[in-house]
Amino acid sequence: MHLADASVFVSCVMSLAVFDIGKCVKNEMVIEPVNDRTSATISRPKPFKCSIKPRSPRAIALIQSSDEHL
Repeated sequence: MHLADASVFVSCVMSLAVFDIGKCVKNEMVIEPVNDRTSATISRPKPFKCSIKPRSPRAIALIQSSDEHL
């Protein structure tokens, strides 16, 4: 359980370190995400649009270099 928790944490941190995640912009208008959830035994957010972009040229290089190690 502790290893799984630490693995998920490290994966999230590595993604957040190289990507900027924000609201989606379409035709110069910001699309506000709706806080809508599923109605099942385990509730989770429904899919929504967002913008995911590399933080910098250095982040792009880091992302591309990680592909070589797979």
